[in-house]
Amino acid sequence: MSISVSVRKSSPAIIRPPEPPVTTSGASIKLTSLDWVFVHVPVTALLVFEHPPCHDAAETIKRALSQALSHYSPFAGRISDAGGDGLTIRCSGEGVQFVAASADCGLQEAKIFEELTGGGVKALLDELAVTYPPGSYNSGGGGGDDPLLSVQVTDFSCGGLVLGVTWGHAVADGVGMAQLLAAVGELARGSPSPSVAPARWDGAVSGLAPLFDPVPHAIMACPGPSPDMELIVPLDVTVPSALISRVKAESSSSSRSSNNSSFFSGGPCTAFEAVLAVLWRCRVRATMSDDPGTPVYLSFAADIRRHVGAKDGYYGNCGVNQLLAGAATTSGAVASAGLAELAGMIRRAKDQLPETVWGGGGGETMRGLRGRYDVLHVSSWRNLGFERVDLGSGAPARVMTHWPGGTPSVPICMVYPPCKGKDGVNVLSISMRQEHADAFLNELANLCRA
Repeated sequence: MSISVSVRKSSPAIIRPPEPPVTTSGASIKLTSLDWVFVHVPVTALLVFEHPPCHDAAETIKRALSQALSHYSPFAGRISDAGGDGLTIRCSGEGVQFVAASADCGLQEAKIFEELTGGGVKALLDELAVTYPPGSYNSGGGGGDDPLLSVQVTDFSCGGLVLGVTWGHAVADGVGMAQLLAAVGELARGSPSPSVAPARWDGAVSGLAPLFDPVPHAIMACPGPSPDMELIVPLDVTVPSALISRVKAESSSSSRSSNNSSFFSGGPCTAFEAVLAVLWRCRVRATMSDDPGTPVYLSFAADIRRHVGAKDGYYGNCGVNQLLAGAATTSGAVASAGLAELAGMIRRAKDQLPETVWGGGGGETMRGLRGRYDVLHVSSWRNLGFERVDLGSGAPARVMTHWPGGTPSVPICMVYPPCKGKDGVNVLSISMRQEHADAFLNELANLCRA
């Protein structure tokens, strides 16, 4: 797909919270064990809105962002290791970065709702947010000066816009970032204050023991991917609603008819579990070697707020990565398993959270999986809250992420909220070498036809 879009950007402005701030200026928040895993890790989210929320969207969003920073002051601060108390967020009010931009075409002309793969697409996505190339984002230990949040509003000629946000993952996870953007939307629509009272410090989370979690570092590793990952190609695919419904029906039937707990129990699987089962089996079948006993691995990100009793409105990091490994996860076993059976394995792994994470369940195994092609990591942005952000013209028509450096260092699939024009779950797969891409797409197509 050929795309040629010119994006004009204003000079970056620094947005600070108005005076007096709602939260205490000058306070420091110590990073938790779940936060410091993500120091030096920037994340970019792109929210596509079809209709303009107001006459001057950029100015409205800028003002609302400033107001929101009064309630979310850590985003306007910096991470520091000064004082000998470990890494902290200084709520210094130094501000966030804001860029207003305009594109010379409409969203449809930019093909923003189509399959976003290829060099032309990467060049466009690079222009829709303030991003940091691999190795250049130094916010964290050592007193880096990069803002913890950069926001870009790009107006398209059709009246639509793309809200691009890049933030330091150590200050908030995806749930927390979506919560901030929802607050910006509420304030832009005239609300006097956010409907959700934010909380950045929570003793239930800060008291959690440190854990080893190499997935975030491997995903964002610098200076680049391992040789096993150098030939990875991005694939923008949709797991159809009909296929998801079929897997859920099969799992429900299995739950009622089988007394074998190793198969599936606990009622019908969720859409997330069904999509993971589809992606994993398709990938294993496309990449498996001649030896069916070769181990394969699946990990997925999971929110543990309810497991640890986090406060309502907590927006710091509160997620872990769960690993599926063991005798049942050889390439032959996964390739021959039914989708309901795989969904059941994923369900049971979710049910074991968070004990397996701090209880040693897979930590050492994961330590050796950096850069490996036989592991698949899945991160879901469904139900994080991005899909509910409303700047004044309704929910986004598409939500996605973007890696400015290209290929991450772990095979990964990003599961997105529903995209306009796609009947099913939109997935960005950055997990297949070129030599296996067609086989993966064929496996998915065969499932859809079955």
